[in-house]
Amino acid sequence: MRKAPGHILAAIFVFCLLAIGVSAQAPPNFVPPPENIPAGALIIPMDNVHQGNAAGTTFNLRAYGLANLMLQNNVPVKWAIKPGKAKDDIDFSADVTRISGNAGVAGPANLSFSGGPFVIPVEYDTPTLRNLISTFNSGGVDVVVYKTNAAAMVDVRYTLTHKPKIAVGPDGGNYGTGVHQTLFQNAGIPNFDSVTDDLIDINSCYTMATQAHSTSSEFVNLYKQFVIGGGNLLLQCASIRTFENNLSGHFQTTSHGYSIFGTGTQDFPSGAAVNTALIYPDGSMPFNQFIGILANQDGAVTEYEYAEGGGPVNDNRVSVKNSGSDESKYVATVSSLSSGAGSTVFELGGHDYARTDSGASEIERLNGQRMILNTIFVPVSRPMSCGLQQAAVLGYKSVRRFNFRDGGPALVAGDTLEWTIDYINNSEVPVSDFNIRDEVSAVNGLLTGNLTLVAGSNQVTVLGGGATADPNLSYDGLGDDPTSDLLAPGAFLPVGGRVQVKIRTTVNLLGSGGHPLPNGTILYNQTIARGNQVVGTVKSEAIDASNTSIFGIDTPAADSLAQMQTIGVLDPTIARISAPTRANSSISGEVRTAGGTPIAYALVTALNASSGQSKSIRTGADGTFYLDELETNSLYIVSAKIKGYTFPDGPATFTITDNVTGLAFIGRPVQTKPRAVTTTIFRRS
Repeated sequence: MRKAPGHILAAIFVFCLLAIGVSAQAPPNFVPPPENIPAGALIIPMDNVHQGNAAGTTFNLRAYGLANLMLQNNVPVKWAIKPGKAKDDIDFSADVTRISGNAGVAGPANLSFSGGPFVIPVEYDTPTLRNLISTFNSGGVDVVVYKTNAAAMVDVRYTLTHKPKIAVGPDGGNYGTGVHQTLFQNAGIPNFDSVTDDLIDINSCYTMATQAHSTSSEFVNLYKQFVIGGGNLLLQCASIRTFENNLSGHFQTTSHGYSIFGTGTQDFPSGAAVNTALIYPDGSMPFNQFIGILANQDGAVTEYEYAEGGGPVNDNRVSVKNSGSDESKYVATVSSLSSGAGSTVFELGGHDYARTDSGASEIERLNGQRMILNTIFVPVSRPMSCGLQQAAVLGYKSVRRFNFRDGGPALVAGDTLEWTIDYINNSEVPVSDFNIRDEVSAVNGLLTGNLTLVAGSNQVTVLGGGATADPNLSYDGLGDDPTSDLLAPGAFLPVGGRVQVKIRTTVNLLGSGGHPLPNGTILYNQTIARGNQVVGTVKSEAIDASNTSIFGIDTPAADSLAQMQTIGVLDPTIARISAPTRANSSISGEVRTAGGTPIAYALVTALNASSGQSKSIRTGADGTFYLDELETNSLYIVSAKIKGYTFPDGPATFTITDNVTGLAFIGRPVQTKPRAVTTTIFRRS
């Protein structure tokens, strides 16, 4: 009988955050860095100790039901699976405190999580969500939920945004009926329908179809169209032989199909069920997210292998197989009929893992049930009209200095900044009543006084996808209220739609309390978006090397200012002030004509606008000048004059925060009118 695990081979799987449509099982091109999960996020543990008992001999299947409930209520759920891990290895560790349930550790404590835990982002931890958890727990055994006390680095395989809806096809045979229906009910997942096979096709509004024990091959082609259309399919027990070996099937095999092994009174030309320890070749497969070994469950199909002369198709990958001389016999496999999300076919031997007469332990049987439940959460791509996807809006922000200044630091008080905000609907759900809120001079809701909005600078551009939006003419950016909304009410962000907003601000000479801005002051700015189909708000993140490709550019513009990542705030855009490093500063430059000829002896004057004091100097023969002992962090009006020249660009006005070099005054010769000539004629009388 199958009792003990064998040697485990690791493989690498990843999830790209920006590309939701990632193949469910195919190997990726690269492994992304772990994702920073801020303090305050919620964790639904999926290991036998934190979601079971101290001995790790049981597991609360309702953990899947709670994760499903989150998705049904438009709360995205991150599925953490460490790439390349051996089976049962740790996915991540975090400092947590238990907020729900009685299993595991109350905390605060640093705990290790395995078995593919689910993570709920911190911004969705609201009173409404807490009420969902408590209401769900009142219907059965409490699900354990932890809250992170500090940020943690987590490998996120999927950010789940689909709303599972399951079509359970007819089952039967001598091994019991209602296999999947009973399991889903026990797990607290009510969103399934028992259907007839003829209802499943490419347009069926389900994310998942299952067949626990099908013996009719009449509608295999319809199920295949459903898979091609982006849905996932689970074939279990007799369904493997019925679907896989049908001419319209062959989801995982060539035309030769599988040779079948099983128990009971069925006809098995290949042989009876085998009795060797199991091997789990890939611990990071979503199908394999359970802790411990799989039960030796009876059924019409318990193992299968490629028929003679046959082999795999559709990147068929082995999840569980036998060992020793029976290593070619598989218990669980997965294939993908497309490179995008969905179109994944899971096949699992054994009929009903809830049966207690197989001699397997409780956890071994629960693990078979967990494999079935895992398939529900692998992402899909279904028709938009089904409404089975959450809205996924992405926000990006960048900043540049708007005004031109010759010389000096990259950014000083008095400069004008232009902030560019982009929001894109990256889902299959249109968003109505869309809006973007921006508190211009705030950090986490607290006003700083460092920035002042340039009146009338709010510009809205619709860049594609049929979006409609107009600027909010009352925008002032001063607080968390409608006057800080960038868009007028009623904006619409359809599937693939993109809206871009630009605003300008002035860096204040003095910050909050009237004090000069110190050197290195960071000017944060981050927007939040909302809409009728978006739960909570969507923060913008800075455009940097990791995500600029979505805008068709390779790197940020050369005049973009510094970007910074922070813990606890999703990648805000920032600008860093350069402030004085000495008590007094100097100004140097030249006075010349447009053609480059030096203008000697021009009088250059620097007037302190605050004190009224001025300082002057004449240019040398080479037209250069140097003024020192000027008061740092003061506003100066600097001018040049000399008889015979005008300076049409006028005085230069700026705040001196450090030594200024390269200041140039361009003189234009004064045009003189020709004098009239008077001629006197003398006549001789």
